[in-house]
Amino acid sequence: MKGSFLTGSAKIQQLDKKGMYRLCANELYKDEDGTIYLAWRNFQTDNFTWINSNDWDTRCSHIHDIGCKYHQIVKVNLNETKLKEKGILQISPYSSNELICNDIPKEYLEVIKASGHKINNMFYRMLKAADCPKTPKFIQILYRCGVALNFKWFISGKKKINLEKIYNRKWNEK
Repeated sequence: MKGSFLTGSAKIQQLDKKGMYRLCANELYKDEDGTIYLAWRNFQTDNFTWINSNDWDTRCSHIHDIGCKYHQIVKVNLNETKLKEKGILQISPYSSNELICNDIPKEYLEVIKASGHKINNMFYRMLKAADCPKTPKFIQILYRCGVALNFKWFISGKKKINLEKIYNRKWNEK
């Protein structure tokens, strides 16, 4: 099974700090094995992962940036059907073609470790799944190779994800 983004295109807010953005909406990525991962609203990101470029679907960089910052990612312990049944994943009021994700209660979330290799491979799978605009194969390969050179990895990962605070704007600013 090919991975896919369950939620629509990225909703971001430009911040006062140069090159930084805040996610305005939750984003969900369903990986090839059916596992769903969350990039939460209020997470702050540079919106790119290797080259200073927003030319391709920036949702790919968001979960990757979470993995790089915390050396952890957030797994959703509900499947797509359950998310819809609980009213967490629903049709956007602005576009019938897109789904939005309301805040997921912490009891349905799990923090898992993410090695550099794991998060970089996930980034590559997200690039393959992206479709706004379609990311060319050579860009997917180039970006996957590029993130392997992320030497910031070795100084990050000190702060850990706190499921009690992930949607809190102030916590995300630190």
